[in-house]
Amino acid sequence: MSILRALVLCLAMTASLAHAQVVELRVAFEDKDTYDHTGAGTAIPDNPGVAVEMVAMLPSRVPRLKIQFSRKPWARCLAELEAGAVDAVFSSSFKPERTKMGVYPMRDGKDDRRFRIDTKTYSLYRLIDSPLHWDGKRFSFPPRLVAMRGYAIVDDLRKMDIQVNEISSSEDAFRMLLAGRADGLAQLSDVGDYVLRKNPEFARIVKVSPPLASKDYYLQFSHQFQQKYPELVTEAWKALADIRQGEHERLTAKYLKQYAD
Repeated sequence: MSILRALVLCLAMTASLAHAQVVELRVAFEDKDTYDHTGAGTAIPDNPGVAVEMVAMLPSRVPRLKIQFSRKPWARCLAELEAGAVDAVFSSSFKPERTKMGVYPMRDGKDDRRFRIDTKTYSLYRLIDSPLHWDGKRFSFPPRLVAMRGYAIVDDLRKMDIQVNEISSSEDAFRMLLAGRADGLAQLSDVGDYVLRKNPEFARIVKVSPPLASKDYYLQFSHQFQQKYPELVTEAWKALADIRQGEHERLTAKYLKQYAD
């Protein structure tokens, strides 16, 4: 074998080994207790939540990936994504301004919902005897609302010239309603419903129909990771679409039963 041919084969083998190397994916998610990510704080429990389990399945579909999870306040998740301190976050709804923080699956200039993790609604919660209503387009009067810090619904409401106070705890937000410090709460429907069910002190609070908004949620990657591993990003989104179709219903039922018990 000539020296040149041996060198070419060596380089090819090196490139192949590099391609096959496992890549650590640092994934951050919110430190709140919901069906998607159970328990509060930085700890990851044995039954970590619907979305956590879905993302944890990625290495079984994309063997090059190794997941490292961390939990943080949502605003910090997004800040670290933009800085490249984490490689991906979930679950992130699409907002044009968030594209400076990281990348979404896109098609024809829009987020490609085929590769979403989930679709969720936001609802309005108010005291049972409050005159505040929502008809799907407008409120019955300009309300003082409270919402979770960094959530997408905040900007949507402020674009409607609605006063929104951001807060970090769902329970504290509901207590603000009871104390008359807000007219309503804009919250993810499954989270709000769960908080009402587990807290008898909030019996005077009800959910208003129709929902305020419906949004698709994604595993959003950092620009830095996408630039380094573009093929892995695409593979991960496709794998998550398969996982959602095959596992989401089962996992949701599992956690609904767990919380009901």
